[in-house]
Amino acid sequence: MSNQEVMTDVNHVQHMFLRVESNDMECVINIAGHPYRLRELIFMMIENGCRIEQTSADSYNTFDYDKETVEVHDFLTSIIKAKFKQPGI
Repeated sequence: MSNQEVMTDVNHVQHMFLRVESNDMECVINIAGHPYRLRELIFMMIENGCRIEQTSADSYNTFDYDKETVEVHDFLTSIIKAKFKQPGI
């Protein structure tokens, strides 16, 4: 399937793990959704001053965290599971 076909297929789901850092938190998130929606979510985080890098399932599973949350962002971006760590810990 070409990139253009993927982007126009409303049922296509992309999955990724991201490490997100800001001044007051660090987390690793597990997200899935349509590529356009994931890009929109990533751009929102960047606009809010977050530093983002794509990571792996292994990094997600070994991330040392204080709090874990599961949230549905909206009906187009499915479950977002995040592990948060307070800075300096």
